[in-house]
Amino acid sequence: MAYEIRLWPDKILKQKMKEVDFFGTEKLKDYVDTMFSRMYELEGVGLAANQIGIPYQIIVIDTSVREEENEGIEEGVKIALVNPKIVHKEGQIESTEGCLSFPGVQITIPRAKRVVVKAKDIEGNDIELDAEDFLAVVLQHEIDHINGIPFIKYLSPVKKKMVLEKYMKKRKELAKAGGQ
Repeated sequence: MAYEIRLWPDKILKQKMKEVDFFGTEKLKDYVDTMFSRMYELEGVGLAANQIGIPYQIIVIDTSVREEENEGIEEGVKIALVNPKIVHKEGQIESTEGCLSFPGVQITIPRAKRVVVKAKDIEGNDIELDAEDFLAVVLQHEIDHINGIPFIKYLSPVKKKMVLEKYMKKRKELAKAGGQ
């Protein structure tokens, strides 16, 4: 199965994904390996499973690919989180974000400056991650994805309409040119 990036408005990007209950399996390990591979191919720092058509609550993140944005993080963080939930948010920052499912779109939206996330690893062990700044933003973006929340949700209705019109026009141009 080819795990192609799903572009907005694909319906899987609008749905809450299923919780994983098959920890420690080859299936879960294969999903995570595939997700990291696709994320690197697409030059992303994070990827949610539904972005490549996998209907489960799985996210992968590798902030080391964007070292210049890692101020405050001594080393890049590479992690796979299963069934992640944000259990605490604090502070606020303005975040300029792009998204692999919205190629060419960059928007500035409010995000929490710090988050605490509870999740499982692929073996089913509990993980608690306390993150700030860039890593906190990436976690919020990817966890939103598995909950069916696109980053454009944070825009005002007028701004959202403008961004989507520009994005859909660009998609049509790419399709005519033989791209995506």
